[in-house]
This record gives sequence, structure tokens and C-alpha cells, in this order.
Amino acid sequence: MSQWNGTGGLLLWIDVDPALQREADAWYVAEHLPERVDIAHYRNARRYVAVEGAPRYLSIFEADTPDALASEGYLGLVRQISEQSQRIRAGFSTVVRNTFSVRASMGRGRGGLVGSFRLKVRGDSGATQEAEAAIDALVPQLARENGVVGAHWLKAAPEVRARLDAVRAVGQQDQAVAYVLLVEVTQRQEMSALRERMLSASALAKLGWTEEAFGVYQLMVEFS
Repeated sequence: MSQWNGTGGLLLWIDVDPALQREADAWYVAEHLPERVDIAHYRNARRYVAVEGAPRYLSIFEADTPDALASEGYLGLVRQISEQSQRIRAGFSTVVRNTFSVRASMGRGRGGLVGSFRLKVRGDSGATQEAEAAIDALVPQLARENGVVGAHWLKAAPEVRARLDAVRAVGQQDQAVAYVLLVEVTQRQEMSALRERMLSASALAKLGWTEEAFGVYQLMVEFS
């Protein structure tokens, strides 16, 4: 099912030192992703590689609730990390990370590609409610488009990230993002069409949003 598993999300965009890339790929499959879905309240973990945009990698974790992202099981994982984990993480750069609450999620499949839109509200804070409502209304429209199998609209839950950062061994200085729109599609051409018609930077600006970053990511591996 493409519809989000729960109401909590943890997303990371990163680059990896090329010298560590092969080891990092194996580490994600053997350790990093499965150990997270093996703890309580984490339902799904997947990793993507960019076919357009940057950073190069995107990881997505789904959880029962935003609070569940900071479960005791997860806090135990981030308090202490192995020597290999430390070595691999030292090769991370351009890291953007945050915890999220799912405002809306629609769809019935898992797309091989996902469009990632990192957004912030244009203008002052008084515009927030109207801008959020505009994307609330856009999500069901996107879900009906050709080639779209899922659309997910996420708002940052900074209080949950603060609980994680309070105990993390590394990563407290990672960049954050306030809002993310994810659109899962079957083919890259479908994402290109949406980008031209509905999701260009200028179209998003008319809805009250500044596009901080856009990328198209191909699924590498998924655990649930």
C-alpha cells in the first residue's frame, strides 16, 4: 500500500563520500534499515538514489505516530553506534533531516520513483494556514493523475526531532526542512509531466510556497 503506514515520518537526504559508497550501500541493507523496522512502532524503511536533483540519497521511515519516531527502541539505536556506523556516517555530507507528521496521504501502490519537494511558506507566518490548505487540496488531485500511485504531504514535528537530538551520538547539526511533498510515480516521464503542469516552482509559488529543493529518486531497497 502506498498510503502512509501511520502518521509519523522520518526523512533524510544525504550525500556519501564515494570512497565509502559501496560499504554504505551494504550497511543500509544489512543493518541500518532492518534494525529500525525491527523496533516497535516503525512500520517501513526505504532508501532511494537520485536520478535528478541532490543530495544523492533519500531515506524514508514510516511510524505509527510522530511520537513513535522517538520510541525507546529508536533512542537506544541512536545513543550508541558501532564503529562501522561511525565510519560511514563520517562520510555523510549535505545532510537534511527531520521528523514529520503526515497531514495527508493517498494512493494504493508503491512507485518505483518518487518526486521530493522540500518546501517553506512564502511570506510571513500569517500565510501558513492558507498555504497548507492549498496543498491539502492538491494531494487528492495528484493522486488521480496518470502514473501517480501515491501522494504524501508532511509537516515537520520539530519537538520530536529535539528529543532525538538530545540523545544522538551524531547529527545534531543536520539541516532541517519544514514541509515535504512526496509524489510516487511509475515512470520518470510522468513526474516530468506533473512538474510542468502542476508542480513547477512557479505553480507552487502561486499556492504560497517557496521550493527549497526538488529531486526525483529511484527506489533501491525497502523493508517492512
